[in-house]
Amino acid sequence: MNKKFSIVVRCLNENENLKTLIPLILKQTCKDFEIIFVDSGSTDGTLETIKNFLNSSNNVQLTHIKKEEFTFGKSLNIGFSKAQGEIVISLSAHCFPTSEEWLKNITQPFLDKNIGIVYGKQSPHVNTRFSEASVQEKWFSGESMIKEDIFLNNGNAAYRKSLWEEVKFDETLTGLEDINFGLFAKSKGWKLYYSKESNVQHLHKENYKTIRNRYRREAEALKIIFDEHEIYSSKYNLTLYSSTFIACMQGFVRGIIYDIRKRRYSELPFKNLIDILKYRYNQYYGTYNGFNKTINKNKMTEMYFYPPKI
Repeated sequence: MNKKFSIVVRCLNENENLKTLIPLILKQTCKDFEIIFVDSGSTDGTLETIKNFLNSSNNVQLTHIKKEEFTFGKSLNIGFSKAQGEIVISLSAHCFPTSEEWLKNITQPFLDKNIGIVYGKQSPHVNTRFSEASVQEKWFSGESMIKEDIFLNNGNAAYRKSLWEEVKFDETLTGLEDINFGLFAKSKGWKLYYSKESNVQHLHKENYKTIRNRYRREAEALKIIFDEHEIYSSKYNLTLYSSTFIACMQGFVRGIIYDIRKRRYSELPFKNLIDILKYRYNQYYGTYNGFNKTINKNKMTEMYFYPPKI
């Protein structure tokens, strides 16, 4: 049976998170949807949890991607290719809708035929590191509106399937496949919309090495994106620093100052200054390496796509 909306969830060993996420999706007031799970080799009970819901709901399907073939873009393309909906939502397995109106809110802006992409707010989960939470609150702020910049995030984003059929996600990038997609969409005249009302709680539970590798792979991807979209760089203020080292040092210091000031009035959990220093160090050390050092491609899959969690 065709559904109006399709929700694609990429997962690897997300069993506990899915036990929270799936009921939240099934409780949405909007019922005209399907859920497509794209699993890349889970061994923690994730598949059993999904199959339990497969047996009890005709809204759920499961597909797979081999570990050695995984990239973020390729897994999304697999999920989107299975989607029957006119609108396809990319939702991280560790992003939990905060309202039963989430699906309605993230799809409603598509009533404007000029909008091709909608991304929703991401609020930090209580177990997210303080500095990570600061980053989330900075990027996902403000009122709902059409955005002139090209930031978006596939943790909580919706796309017209007709647009995806024209563009597709880049399967070679080590990250930022969403921003790359957004640049292509904007170049074709589509509008990008930010929805404050379609909020999720995003749980980032990573060790420092994983944080460092995440920022490194995103910096590597950004280099490629700059080259591919050179003609749009000035329009969207995409500029590389002449000195990556100086830029990263400045970012490190600014990040620490921002976090210290923020903790005075923030309701977010705060442990200690050491945690802030370690997070910001790994953030910018990873960014520096991503811009300046080439990784051994044989190590990429293990480091970037299958990092250990805490």
